[in-house]
Amino acid sequence: MSVVSTIEDKCKACYSCVRNCPVNAIKVELGQSRVVEERCISCGNCVRVCSQNAKQVVSYVEETEKFLGREKVVALLAPSFPASFYYLEPKEFFDSLKRLGFTDILEVTHGIELTIPAYQKFLATKPEIAISSFCPAIVGMIERQFPALLPYLIPVDSAVLASAKYAAWKYPQSKIVVIGPCIAKKQEMIEFSTGFLDAVLTFKELKRMFDSRGFHEKQDRTYKAVPEGISSLPPLFPISGGLARNLDPKGILFREEEVAVVDGKEESLLFLQNLTSELKNGEVRSRFVDILLCKGCIDGPEIDSPLDLFSRKHCILKYAQNKEKDNLGTFPPFDLERHFTNRYNPLPEPTSTEIKEILQYTNKIKPEDELNCGSCGYNTCQEKAVAVYQGLAEIDMCLPYLLEQSRGEFEIYKERLEFKKVYKDSEQFLIGDSKSTQELRHLAVQASRNDANVLILGESGVGKEVFAHFTHFLSKRRNNPFIGINCTALPETLLESELFGYEEGAFTGAKKGGKRGKFEIAEGGTILLDEAGDMSLPLQAKLLRVLQEREFERIGGTRTIKLEARVIAATNRNLQQLVKEGKFRADLYYRLNVINIYIDPLRERKEDISPLAISFLHKIAQTKKILPKIFSEEALNCLVQYNWPGNVRELENMIERLLYTVEDNVIQVYHLPEFLSHVVENYPISEIKPLKMAVQDLERKMITQALLTSGNNRAAAANYLGIPRATFYLKLKEYGLLV
Repeated sequence: MSVVSTIEDKCKACYSCVRNCPVNAIKVELGQSRVVEERCISCGNCVRVCSQNAKQVVSYVEETEKFLGREKVVALLAPSFPASFYYLEPKEFFDSLKRLGFTDILEVTHGIELTIPAYQKFLATKPEIAISSFCPAIVGMIERQFPALLPYLIPVDSAVLASAKYAAWKYPQSKIVVIGPCIAKKQEMIEFSTGFLDAVLTFKELKRMFDSRGFHEKQDRTYKAVPEGISSLPPLFPISGGLARNLDPKGILFREEEVAVVDGKEESLLFLQNLTSELKNGEVRSRFVDILLCKGCIDGPEIDSPLDLFSRKHCILKYAQNKEKDNLGTFPPFDLERHFTNRYNPLPEPTSTEIKEILQYTNKIKPEDELNCGSCGYNTCQEKAVAVYQGLAEIDMCLPYLLEQSRGEFEIYKERLEFKKVYKDSEQFLIGDSKSTQELRHLAVQASRNDANVLILGESGVGKEVFAHFTHFLSKRRNNPFIGINCTALPETLLESELFGYEEGAFTGAKKGGKRGKFEIAEGGTILLDEAGDMSLPLQAKLLRVLQEREFERIGGTRTIKLEARVIAATNRNLQQLVKEGKFRADLYYRLNVINIYIDPLRERKEDISPLAISFLHKIAQTKKILPKIFSEEALNCLVQYNWPGNVRELENMIERLLYTVEDNVIQVYHLPEFLSHVVENYPISEIKPLKMAVQDLERKMITQALLTSGNNRAAAANYLGIPRATFYLKLKEYGLLV
């Protein structure tokens, strides 16, 4: 599950997220900067820098709202809260949480008190180097980018996880909600805290909840001066180096030079890169690493504070001055051991020759052509070329190159926006929710970007022509003709004249002035050769020449005409088998089979049947000007269970038949033909339910079956069931079968 994702169409391709992602977890596709789930560490940097608010974070606000007021809910409060809610005294803030509906409040400093002894115990084993595992973004970065460092991560729960376990013990039967500045804590909850943590809220989300209730509307938010002095160390945890202070306040475990305090994404990334090299070379300088991806938790992506870092730090110091040490009391031993997962999935690395080829595409021939302007989101043109090779960047997302092509940035945006509109308008062509149909949409997009020949394979009625239409309307040829011709519907001689056209006097009966063929009519557009596998061998030879030379002559003519149309072929035959049998030319097969598309039969993509049926229902009703109808759930289920040997074409014909023959507004099971409705006959008991409800279900089933058997004759159905007609009508009304 991805904690951070892109909101479709809000992304304006500014590439700020690309520029600020420390782990290359952004993939640019069709002008949209999408989050790559398996690489994302949920650090929130892309959320922080997105000026269009195009990045969204998984929210648990709705779940929390359901808990509040209905159940006991514990607020597990991050110690950085004084920096975010600086305008409230701690007691005022805690009272606001209680007014919101939280029954208990527990600070994460309890988890610090719990984990520090576990850390000290681990460090007593004198590991070569120990890396703190409190920051979930750092843990995610090491798991995904630096697997060689995994053995050095301290295998102890973070303070949040430890305090959650403590809260679950202290407040049984309560919901536990973490509140803090960190987005990555949501990912940590998903990966590590199953069973004892119910939700994670950020400070920004909490403030919205306060605002929705009118809390603190008139609160003075002026920052007050901060006195000095510290009485409790755990509250200092959100400040850079806070863990090291708590772990070894008197410098007993380590000398000062043995402790590396690292914060910030650039510094963290560079440090981990260098540490990997040091370990490899046996030159490690640090023994303990206190590392945070942000500049302390007071700089978390959703700290939501207008204060500068220095003032936020002072807010923490002020709270630490007055806070008493947490009293954990007597508690059972908690299992605070944690295991980490190697999630390293390296991207392919291009050779210098491959990088050079990519750079040449955008006219970067010499080193001085590489401007390194950063408009693509990458620091250098070389970095961007690597990203293109790895599939993370689009090759033409280079502003100088686009300007050179005299298209300009505005025209590129316009073109992409037009494509998105066309794609949305054309989605009606490929309807369905199955993985197969989603993949077909993606393949259509890929095919629409070029003019290569396409060969579409699949059984009759699966939608080969529909796919060809979809590809055409996505391409730049969309405003030119789409011409389809069925190669089996015409005799060979007539098919040849239809394809190539003819000159006046070419044969007996030829029209005066001749006739343009489909290849000419499709100029600038697309021609679909449907059932191409049934063409005769002589006609195959002529088609091969057209595809090779991209030119042809009319029958009886001498003038050469350029082929300006894209060729798509479709067939339900096994062309490879026909090639072996000598019934289809191998050279023509290879010419057509540049982009190969196979469309699964409808029986293998059951998820598409319901949306297809409903779409046909609306489309046919609108086209034929008849009243629309709806399917009952049971009738729709019958359609889904049937195997549809005629595929989508058979389904569409069935829907049209039902629209014409069913008089009621709701199409019920008993309206369906017998071969479809038989699925009702053996309806299994799937769950234990109250007896009254089970009897009602059985009655409904028996009434449906009686109507089915009687051909929807209600009097006969009542007679079959042995009940008076008046009672039968009451039952029809009770079960929603009387429409």
